[in-house]
Amino acid sequence: MLRMVYNLLLFIIIFFIIWICLIKILYRNNQCLYIRSSPSRFNQSSSNLSMIDTRLKLHHFTILGTHNSYHKASLFYQYKHSNLENQLTYGIRQIELDIHLMSDNHVVYHLQIFDDKTNPYCLSHCFERILKWSERNSYHYPIYLFIEIKQMFYEDLFTGLNGGVKCKHFHTIQEQILQVFSIDSLILSEQIRGNRSSINLALKNQRQNELNGDFTYENYGWPPLYLSRGKIMPIFIDDVHRIVDKLISTCQPLSNFFFIAQTNSNLDYASIISISNPLENQYLMIENTNNGHLIRILLGYNGKQLIENYNQAKKYGVHIISTDSVQCNDTELCQSIANDFKRTSSILCNTVVAPHFCNTTLLIL
Repeated sequence: MLRMVYNLLLFIIIFFIIWICLIKILYRNNQCLYIRSSPSRFNQSSSNLSMIDTRLKLHHFTILGTHNSYHKASLFYQYKHSNLENQLTYGIRQIELDIHLMSDNHVVYHLQIFDDKTNPYCLSHCFERILKWSERNSYHYPIYLFIEIKQMFYEDLFTGLNGGVKCKHFHTIQEQILQVFSIDSLILSEQIRGNRSSINLALKNQRQNELNGDFTYENYGWPPLYLSRGKIMPIFIDDVHRIVDKLISTCQPLSNFFFIAQTNSNLDYASIISISNPLENQYLMIENTNNGHLIRILLGYNGKQLIENYNQAKKYGVHIISTDSVQCNDTELCQSIANDFKRTSSILCNTVVAPHFCNTTLLIL
């Protein structure tokens, strides 16, 4: 019996050592340094903006996004996306990147060893591609840039062993964003809070004004679309690990820079709410749209009742529909998405909160 235990422990130790060695060999970031040849400056000309009704704001629309937007097919996960530029050209306005922390210049892929095929690999190169597309299409609907930090041991061994995600990691990600994007090209959480005590309160106040027929922008809440064109919104996904609540009071990037996508609508920083199953969460969707929150759902690879969840999401006013089923024609979901988002526009007026004067036909998207 003791010998069996000894052999098992020896196997675990050897396996662990091999795992560490593989990670050290496979995942490097020496090619990830981003050098900006000239400062990126945000220039939003007033031309072509007068056609947009100044009362229309970001929560009045529904956009299409991709889940794990960098992903290439692997043995275990067969779905794949085209490169980021092609997705944006297709009409995608929400990108999701999974970050693996390095000492500097973080990298992007799904899971170590088992699902690490990606395009591109370097986080800074992802930002660079988005920037170049944005500069070529300067009047585009704002891009929601979702990021998730992989931290479980099976996702990223060293992050787990080093105590998980800390505030310093958000500082480094913020720095990498600002190395590529100018500060005035970003929509930041502090701008949504404005002069209110919290983002949540600002959004509730804005929505209440709208329900009373007042669509004036008061420098808090979701900004008007005409002021948001060509911009990027950085968003941290915290709907699984829920670490932000412990960090936000002392972590400036979390309180003033990143939006937080999570599941609790009662938090002071609640702004983007993740709904996993629209078929079971009608009440939550109604409550959050009435409170001015953006709602995001994920229709993931090989999920159940995808078309039913998609139809429910549209019916109840979901703002961000994230899916692995775009640029394809082999499923009912793909065909429905193509019909809905390409029939007239890649951006739709939200079915619940959009005012009667919402119109996307004049937008350059």
